[in-house]
This record gives sequence, C-alpha cells and structure tokens, in this order.
Amino acid sequence: MKETAFKQPSAIVVSCITFCIITVLGAYLTRSTNDSIVNQQKSILQGLASSQASILERRLSSAFTSAQILAYEVEHNDGNVEWFNAYANTLIKSIGGVENLQLAPNGIITNIYPLKGNESAIGFDVVSPDQFRDEALLAINNKKLFAIGPVPLVQGGVAVISRAPIFLNRGTQKELFWGLASAIVYLDNLLEATDLKQLENRGFQYSLSRRHTDTNKIITLSSSLAALSDIQVSTELVLPVGIWTLSISRDLDTPLIKRSITGYAISIFVAFLLSIALYAILIQPLRLRHLVKEKTIELQELAYLDPLTGLPNRRYLKDSLPQTLYNNQKRKRISAFIYFDLDNFKRINDTIGHDEGDRVLAVVADRLNQLKGHSDFVVRLGGDEFGILIGDIIDKKDAEAHANRILACIRTPLKMNNREYILSTSLGIAMIPEHGYDLVTIMQNADMALYQAKSQGKNQFSFYTEKMKINTHNLIKAEEDLSQALQEHEFELYFQPQFNLKTNHVLGAEALIRWNHPEKGLIFPDEFIPLAETTGQIVELGYWVLENSIQYLASRKQEGRPDILLHINLSSKQLSDPHFVTLVQDLLAQYHVPATSLGFEVTETSILEDVTLARSLLQTFKDMGICIAIDDFGTGYSSLSQLKNLPVDLVKIDRSFVMDLEKDPDDREIVEAIIAMAHKLNIKVLAEGIETREQWTMLAAFECDLGQGFYVSKAVIAEEFNQGQPIVHQDESLPS
Repeated sequence: MKETAFKQPSAIVVSCITFCIITVLGAYLTRSTNDSIVNQQKSILQGLASSQASILERRLSSAFTSAQILAYEVEHNDGNVEWFNAYANTLIKSIGGVENLQLAPNGIITNIYPLKGNESAIGFDVVSPDQFRDEALLAINNKKLFAIGPVPLVQGGVAVISRAPIFLNRGTQKELFWGLASAIVYLDNLLEATDLKQLENRGFQYSLSRRHTDTNKIITLSSSLAALSDIQVSTELVLPVGIWTLSISRDLDTPLIKRSITGYAISIFVAFLLSIALYAILIQPLRLRHLVKEKTIELQELAYLDPLTGLPNRRYLKDSLPQTLYNNQKRKRISAFIYFDLDNFKRINDTIGHDEGDRVLAVVADRLNQLKGHSDFVVRLGGDEFGILIGDIIDKKDAEAHANRILACIRTPLKMNNREYILSTSLGIAMIPEHGYDLVTIMQNADMALYQAKSQGKNQFSFYTEKMKINTHNLIKAEEDLSQALQEHEFELYFQPQFNLKTNHVLGAEALIRWNHPEKGLIFPDEFIPLAETTGQIVELGYWVLENSIQYLASRKQEGRPDILLHINLSSKQLSDPHFVTLVQDLLAQYHVPATSLGFEVTETSILEDVTLARSLLQTFKDMGICIAIDDFGTGYSSLSQLKNLPVDLVKIDRSFVMDLEKDPDDREIVEAIIAMAHKLNIKVLAEGIETREQWTMLAAFECDLGQGFYVSKAVIAEEFNQGQPIVHQDESLPS
C-alpha cells in the first residue's frame, strides 16, 4: 500500500509535468507559426506597397514639380503670364498626370489651363478660406512648395493640389510676393495609374494619407471601402511637399485568433492523449508550414505580376535581373535590354477613355509575349512603358533585328470595338555587358537611348552611345557654368565705336558682352547666348548688360568725359516683359543718366514676334528720348515699308551687304536703296562691318550717316574706349 501510494503521486506529477510541457510547447509552436504567417504576409504586402508607392511617388513628384516649374517661369518673366497657355500645354504634355495648371496672383485664380470645364474656378480665392489659409500662409512664409487635399473642386471632382509661392526679384531687396502657381491632380485619375483598385477587388485594403503641414494632423486622401486590417505595412512616399504614407493590408483566409484556439486545443488534446501526442505535435507544424508555403507562393505571384497584362512587373525585373545577368556573365553571353513606350499613348486615353486604353495595352502585351524567345522575358514597367531582356544574342545586329520586329509588331493595325488603331513605339537599346551590368546603369542608358529615338522623330530605335552621356553631362555643366558666371561676375562689357562717316568723329558705341571664363578664357556671345536663351537666363543676362551700361555712362559723366550715345541690344523676351519700361526708368533715375544717352537695338525677327506689343514699347522708349535702332536690317522678314509704322531713329545695315560692297553691284544697289528710302522716312542709317577705306568712301558717297567696323576699331574694354574716343560736336549727335 505504501509503495502504491508513493507511485501514484509520482505518476500524477509526471503526467502533470508532461501535460504542462506539451501544452507549453504546443502554444509556443502555434504562436511561432502564426508569427511566421504574419511575417510572410507582411513581406509580400511590403513588396506590393513599395511598387504602388513607387508609381504614386513618380507621378506625384512630376505633377507637384510642375507647379514649381510654373512658379520659376513666372519669376523669370517678372510676373508676365502671357506665355501661360502655351507653356502650360507643353508642361502638361511632357509631365503627364496633371489635370490642369493655375496661376493665382495675390491668391485669386486668374489663369487656368485647360480652361474648358474649369471656368467656375476663375476668381476663386485659394488663400483666404479657413481650410486653405494655414498651410498657404506657412508655405508663403517659408517660400516652399506645399500640397493640400483632398479638395472638392468648385468645378467638380476631388483633387490634391500642389501650390508654389511666387516671388518677383527673389533674393533681392525688391523681393515681392506675386501669388501662387498650382498643379491639380484628380485623385481618381491618380489611382487609375496604380493597381490599388485591382488589389482591392482581390481582397486587399489600402489607405493613402498625409500630415497637415501646420497642425500635423493625419489626413486620409483615399482608402479602400474596407478598413485596414491588423496585418498591414506602410511605405513612405518622399515628395517635394513632404512625406506621404501608403498602407496596405489583407485579412488572412483563416483569422489568427481562430488559428490560436485551434493550436491550443490540439496541444491540450495531444497532452491528454499521450499515445498520439508526439504524432500530433509533429504533424501540426508541417501542416501549418505547408499552408504558409501555399499562401507565400500565391502572394509572390500577385506581387510579381502586372494584373492588367499578366506580364512580370518592375519588381520582378528588379529581383530577377541580377541573377539572370550573373548567369549570362558566367556563360559569357551577350544580351540586350530594350526600353520602350507607345508613342502618343496619352492621346488614346484622353480620346477614348482609360478602359479602352487598358485593352490596347493588354493586346500589345500579348503581341510582345509572342515575340520573345526562350531566354527572353517581357516586363511592363508601368503605364505604357515596357521592357524586353533579350537573353542570348550574337551581336548588335541581332538586337537590331529584334527591335525591327517589335516596331513592325506594334505598327500592325489593331481592331477593337469596330475601331482601328495605328500605334507606333520608340525604343532605346542598351547592350549588356557593353553598356552596363547592373539594373540602374542599364535602365539609365536605355532611357537615354529612348530619348534619342524620340527626339529623332519617334517610331524608331536607337542604341545607347557614350556620346549621349557626354552630351547630357556637357549640357548640364554648361548650364551650371553660365549660372555661376552670373554669380561670380565673370562677364564684362566691351564697346565698339560708332562714327560719323563725314566728320570721322566717334559719336557713340555699341555695348557688347564677353565672358571671361576662368578655364576657357574669353568667350564671345555666339557661344553662350543660345544656351542662355534655351535655359531662360537670357533675361537676367540682358538686365546685367542694361545696368552695367547705364552704370558706365554714369561713370563717364562723373569723370567729366564727353557725352556719347551707347547702344544696347535687346532680346525678344525683354520686349515682352511688362515691367521692362519701369526697370529702365528706375535705373536711369538711380544712376542719374539722361535717357538721350541710351539707345536700344532690336532685330527684325524679335519685333515680328509681336509687332503690336513691340511698337507700343518702342514708342514709349522713344518718347523718353531713347534712340531706337533696327539691327541687322535686311536679313529678317520685314521691309522698309514697315518702318513707317515703327518709331525708329536709326537703321543698321547688316555687315553681309557691306563686306563685298566694292565688288558686288547688287550689294551696292541694295545699300544705296536702303539709305535713300530710310532718309525719305527721316531715319538715319549706320553701316556695320566697315573694314576698308574704299567701303567708307562708297558709303559716304551714298549719303550713309554712320559707320561701325574693324576699320576704325574692334570692340574694346572701357579703359581703351575712353582713351581713344575723341570729343564729339553737338551737331553730330543722333536724334533722340
């Protein structure tokens, strides 16, 4: 009895200990399995969130930046907005994703492109309403781009809006707040560019949110009908207006709590039935792991496939290409990456709708799939952008043949819903390993080649060359050098004398700009003026010439030197600047220089851009006493008959008519006719490019009034001009 009593408690203790151990072990395994499922789910969700966030970030960054670009353009044009519609049209076409662009001087919307359908927004105050005021004032004070939204628009629809504050004379003592430039992005159109709606149909949930700039409050921009579940991941979108957040989640087919209860119940049951406990403990994790594996495979397929076309997506390319390239490198294979998009595809979406556009993309994807070889793969990179990796080729000719097949394939007419579409594509080709062996380099080089193909007229292909990269870098370097030159005061004025052909006296000069480059030495205008016009820096450069010329006239007056008439060349952008007259008046007053000491030279082509505007502006200057001259006369498209309608004091005959004056009778007749007719209109004449005494004599015989050229002097610096310029008699000066 005593032995039995001893063994019975021992058996109970062992049973209890075994029960506890198995129960704890089962609970631990259940929890571990659940954690594994959650981690796998989050890993897949993270991939989806990253890919969708990348699409949103790219589109929003481009769209938001368009507001900043628009603001810069207003600032460069000193508040003039006559260019707005044409520029906004180009900007919307080049960037994409922007529904309309707006300008709001002093916060009141006055310009919208496109205007159709948005008329009701004209006159709307974008600063004063309570829901906009705080963020707008904070952005204006900080001079930073900002975004608001979601905003129900007065013209209909819900949008997010980026706004950039505009300051005239930015960075100077005359800095003045002008207003706001806005870019409107409809939320529905933004989401259509992503796969979020398709993911929602597959059982996923999402939420796109941002923080209020002033209050830091979370604002939801868009979300699925179903709320986010417990298992969710978030990805930040780094935008010019701050950081936004995209969250994606998906409920498990079997809830975790149900899995937990099941796991604990099984653990208790196994602990109670010692005979099958070991089997139950071993088999349960295997079943759960198999379930996790199935779900992982399912989610990976979803993360790697484009739901519209069924092609692999950008993430698949990013994850699989390195291994593919490594294998090709080991086998010493040559391959190529072709990057392309459909030419003018946006027009299809705009005219027949995105649904029809999606069907076109699906057909294109099917055609591309039929073209690929055994070692190739086709990916949809987003929108109408595709990529094909040609896995094993012999040389560039193979890649060229493949590119021609793609061009022919896309050009094949596409019939859909009783309509026929003619498509085309432009292709950029990067050879591997010749043009790179990593994804970033290959994509960049193929993209540069694609840009080259488009710039050459589209519907063709182009191979990447190092010259493309060099040209891109050289252009960027030249733009940076020009900007730095303005900051570092590397420009200098030169003066070419203008003289009376009868008295031999110098009456004035033409102010010419030179660039003292620290590395290249003296650079003449024909090398940097085209770049300045392309980059929009021609306005700032023209203002520099104007101020320094007036400053030079002031210094001559202070030094007691004779008065001269100094001619300055004006660009077409200065002629279209509504504030230019005020600027000239302010500078003349600031330096105490009379307007009669100043002359403006304009070309025929710059006047013809807007004859009415040019006539009004030139008349204002003439009324002030400034001499108005037509430069390079005879090389443009105007005629002497037009001069009677323009407030012109002086016509400058282009050097091309003077250089062969002694030999070419046609040139002599043209020059003589110009002089005679100009004098009939009471306009004086100056001949450019006089290089010989014979030319001087002939021009004087034709009654030409003035001359300019190397025969007297090339353009010289101020010190040399001051030393060589003789005293001018009062009766020899030009009319003001």
